[in-house]
Amino acid sequence: MTEAQAGMGEIRARLSAAEDRLAIYDLEGEYARSWDGGDAAGWAAIFAPDGAFEMVAVGNQPARIIRGTDNLKAFCDEVGNFYRGLHFMHLPRLQLDGDSARAQVHFQWVGVFRPGDVYSGERHAKGYYNVSYQRIDGQWRIVHRLETVVTGATIETFNPMIPIDFIST
Repeated sequence: MTEAQAGMGEIRARLSAAEDRLAIYDLEGEYARSWDGGDAAGWAAIFAPDGAFEMVAVGNQPARIIRGTDNLKAFCDEVGNFYRGLHFMHLPRLQLDGDSARAQVHFQWVGVFRPGDVYSGERHAKGYYNVSYQRIDGQWRIVHRLETVVTGATIETFNPMIPIDFIST
């Protein structure tokens, strides 16, 4: 092998690693877009067929693990029927290893629940995801995503119907 051929091999390897990183960045962008947009089928599709989303216990919310495409879709629909919000994602700190990868992704999520109802509110969460990825049929997919919320708050709003004569008396 010539020096030029060896140099081209190194360039190909570096280009492949850069393409893998960009594909995973896109996958993370799709994670936020599909969840925030209520696209449950799209959100479930970014996971491997037997992929899992896991949440550690926080506050009065118990630990939970959701596994498999159908269960992931149902979970996204379940939460989306109550909450709507936006993820503010940081770039993943990636470790590539052939057809697998790992990352930690920091996030902030801000959402509303039951907007326009008599009882509604906002919820804020900040934390990180530990994520395992796998290349499946040429596409990167999430194999396991562990959500750890570090801090959060819920702000409740009550909009009772107050009779107009109550105000004037």
